[in-house]
Amino acid sequence: MSGKPVYHIALSLILLVLFGGINAQKTQVSNGVKLNSKVSNFRVLGKVGNKFVVERYGNNTHILDVYNTGLKNQMSRQIILNKNEFIETIWLQANSGWIIRVKNDKTTNYLIASKLDERISISQKPVVLDSIVERKDLLQSNLRTKLSLNESTILIYAPIFSQGEVDYFYTRVYDINMQLISEKMIKEPSLLDYDFEEVIVLNDGSYLFVTKQDGGEDPAVYYFNYVKKDGTISKFQFAPVKNVFKKLEFQVDNLNHALFISGFFSARNENKRNKNGASEFFTSKLDLDNFQTQYTEIVPFTDEFYLKLTSKNSERTPPQLFTFYIHSLIPQIDGGALVFTESYFKTEESNVNDTYFSLGGVSNYNYSTIYNFNDIVVYHLDSTGHCKRQEIIRKKQISRNDGGSFSSFYVFNSQNQLQMMFLDEIDRYTHLSAASVIDESETESKSILNIGNKNVFPIMKMSKQTAPNELLIPSYNRNKMQLIKMTF
Repeated sequence: MSGKPVYHIALSLILLVLFGGINAQKTQVSNGVKLNSKVSNFRVLGKVGNKFVVERYGNNTHILDVYNTGLKNQMSRQIILNKNEFIETIWLQANSGWIIRVKNDKTTNYLIASKLDERISISQKPVVLDSIVERKDLLQSNLRTKLSLNESTILIYAPIFSQGEVDYFYTRVYDINMQLISEKMIKEPSLLDYDFEEVIVLNDGSYLFVTKQDGGEDPAVYYFNYVKKDGTISKFQFAPVKNVFKKLEFQVDNLNHALFISGFFSARNENKRNKNGASEFFTSKLDLDNFQTQYTEIVPFTDEFYLKLTSKNSERTPPQLFTFYIHSLIPQIDGGALVFTESYFKTEESNVNDTYFSLGGVSNYNYSTIYNFNDIVVYHLDSTGHCKRQEIIRKKQISRNDGGSFSSFYVFNSQNQLQMMFLDEIDRYTHLSAASVIDESETESKSILNIGNKNVFPIMKMSKQTAPNELLIPSYNRNKMQLIKMTF
């Protein structure tokens, strides 16, 4: 009689160890909130104190939904706006936040900030930050904000027009207390005349504008205007040695005060009738103090790599990839980096609508856009820039007429271990999978959540990491918005 309880306890412990090792994370799901025509959009804003905040919004309506740690909706608070006001951004911090909006009168726009406290109460005494002389419609279309990587500073910027052309760039940088760090009116020709590419804000409040001058058949030239905290501007030109395939990725290394530039080089154009793909991956690292190159690494696509990635031999020399782009770049403490690349393409499809009968004798067609987000390749760069390995993560995500909203992946930093998280398939009954960035040439993903059982449909690219071991994921399923909290 005494042996049976011991057996059951031992068996329970074995099962607990086995299943605990597979699913170490804890998952919670909120109740659904119906969306409507007034508030048809939503976004995860983050965490204030121990409360999670989500914004639901439409053209003129903004509602803040507040959830407790158990994802129970505690309250919904509408932000009241006058007809002559619009919200630019909502910036949440550890124990407070700011609603930054613009108020218009006949001649002037006023930049205003209203404070949010830990209870998500909105201050009735807004802080007037600045006044901007610009047409209301132009400012509303062009005013932008950008947070630093640690979200301790915010840049507010906009082009200001005169006689149909950009006269200068208006910029302001504020700290978490909405104290002005720096202000600038930038009239550099390279910023005003060329294509706007990127803006990066450093943790110290300095910022970088990147523009591009198209070189036609020659490589494009990239111009940097780096505005330091004291307001001085450093200028630099970056000219890749070859034509760039698709877009470059720019990322700052705050710890080492450097800038990463990563992308693909196009294959040499031997025959203008042939469309060329990418034949090389490259990453350069520049010192932001003097824009000197610390290293440049170029990794050609070899026949062996192409075969491993595509499971077939290349028909071109050198091998070329046509669908990959730089998804993101994460600097490492030692000065190296992880560069995440992803295969993406879309196709158009048309089919005859058999349920439609035409009196004119002309067939009616249904048109669809098919989105494909497939394999991930991660490049591991060491402190000298050398590519130690290329890591392949398999996935195949195909969806129709959804803008690719549920596809791609999110990189989660789970206590010093990076995980790429994505849906196995774009289907309401699939699995949420994760693949760790580890020392293997090819990584197998593992299922961490059956979304069909939870009746959710996660949008991974809209996720928000709210603690070192905590991830908040929005879900949209059957016109309902929900939250998924995963604790690792």
